[in-house]
Amino acid sequence: MAKALCQQALDRVIAYLRGYQIEPTNEVCRQALQLVDVALAEGEHDVMQRAIDKIPEFFELPEPYIPVQRPTLKRGSIGYRPYV
Repeated sequence: MAKALCQQALDRVIAYLRGYQIEPTNEVCRQALQLVDVALAEGEHDVMQRAIDKIPEFFELPEPYIPVQRPTLKRGSIGYRPYV
């Protein structure tokens, strides 16, 4: 049995929030339901995209931590200096 569109949108919103380490408490679930209701009220087309786009309007998301992906670059740090 296929899930209803509203259930798919709610599942997607909850999964997105869990990615931000936001646990689905009673209050969070109620806000997520309101978010999905607003997205559905705007029409059937692209409901999940609208729901995801509206998450920042309903939830305060923490800034993502992006670690440095490489060491800082320093001139001569790869050992060419003696040969140049």
